[in-house]
Amino acid sequence: MSSEKHFVLSLYTRTWVRDSHGLYDYESSQTRNLNAVLADSVIIARKKHEIKTVTAKNEMQPDEEMLIDVKYEKNDRYILENPVEIMMEPSEKNITDLSNKIWYVLKQEENNGNNQQTITNTNDDYYLCKNDIIKLGRVKYALNEIHIPSKENNIDIDLPPNSNSDYNIESINMNSQPVFNFIFQAKQCESINEDENLCKICYGNSNESSNPLVHLCNCQGGIRFAHYFCIKKWMETKLVIKENEKKTVKSFNIKAFNCEICKVPYPFSFRIDNNNERFDLIEIERPENDYIILESLNQVKENSNIKSIHVIQLTDDCITIGRGHESDVRINDISVSRSHAKLQYDKNSGRLLLRDLKSKFGTLVLLKKPLTIKERKIHLQIGRTYIEASLMGMKEFEKLKKEKRTKHHAQQENNNNNNMNNNNNMNNNNNNDNNNNVDPNSQGNSLAMTGLIQK
Repeated sequence: MSSEKHFVLSLYTRTWVRDSHGLYDYESSQTRNLNAVLADSVIIARKKHEIKTVTAKNEMQPDEEMLIDVKYEKNDRYILENPVEIMMEPSEKNITDLSNKIWYVLKQEENNGNNQQTITNTNDDYYLCKNDIIKLGRVKYALNEIHIPSKENNIDIDLPPNSNSDYNIESINMNSQPVFNFIFQAKQCESINEDENLCKICYGNSNESSNPLVHLCNCQGGIRFAHYFCIKKWMETKLVIKENEKKTVKSFNIKAFNCEICKVPYPFSFRIDNNNERFDLIEIERPENDYIILESLNQVKENSNIKSIHVIQLTDDCITIGRGHESDVRINDISVSRSHAKLQYDKNSGRLLLRDLKSKFGTLVLLKKPLTIKERKIHLQIGRTYIEASLMGMKEFEKLKKEKRTKHHAQQENNNNNNMNNNNNMNNNNNNDNNNNVDPNSQGNSLAMTGLIQK
């Protein structure tokens, strides 16, 4: 069987020059752009604003971040990887690190009035799956519950993928394990020492099965334990519950969902050791009809953890998400646009469509498994770098190489003429300009075969 390549991998990257919470500004022109072609396995890394490649992870410098591990396999298969762990502790570090994983950029609403975006997104529509991680601006949510009684076995939105799609993105996330383990495994007080093991809130030492004395934070010594009811009542004093005008969304918001002493975020739910009984610190009334629950991942502001849980009833009406007062799901964060995204439920198919409303910082869904690139362009984001990836046929590739070679030789000839007519200082400047151009015939460790084309 012939091993001749029929396709190479074409990449176009844009890196926002501001390093802010892993955001990419879709309205900004302040970006460093790069066109590149890959023909073999390689690791793509980012150093400040620049994109570079290395052949192995151990070649990366401490100040470089890995973006994608590109793997070339037989039959012109190019696979993009940036592994996502499962069932992690939902710590601030683990949540922050997700920004530098591979995210799918959601398709925008075509009729939305905002036309300030600098890209045209041709991605397929995305239908949500249980355990999806969604990113709106810098705010991340986990889709922890999907309840559709009319569907057999209460399946999620994990229906057969769209046969008209090249990528079937939903199939990457369908039936996947949760990224985070949101049910904390708590330690119950076992000692009967009345002097040491007291509730730090009520100073009592009772330890009943319905109201256990538990350790949910990082406090140590005599202040490490607290009663379940005491913590729950304390959180209830901070709880703000809001409903939208249509009464289809109920939002539970707490601005300081953490221990007042050590500042460690409290879990929404916990179990004691291997006991299956679940304890919730926030009581949520679940609707009888179709609904989903979005739980915010830790947002830390001024040493306080912000927790938001949105219970969304699925009706024929679309659900709007944004910072504006008119939004059904309101997110009070400056990185979220006033009208950011929308949810549309199809009751017949049981599918839940999520679309971006041409927001400034985009609406993204985390890809939990490797992605095989097709001929059709796909739009992705990793931190503050936006990526367009597709396969390029060899004929188009050879044409590109020829154009680059002609342009390179013409520029060389022009520089040589300038060198003959200018003084030595001007010559040095021209030589520096020449060094910024990569020979298209170079076979080094830069992006293979065509080199880097920096704009």
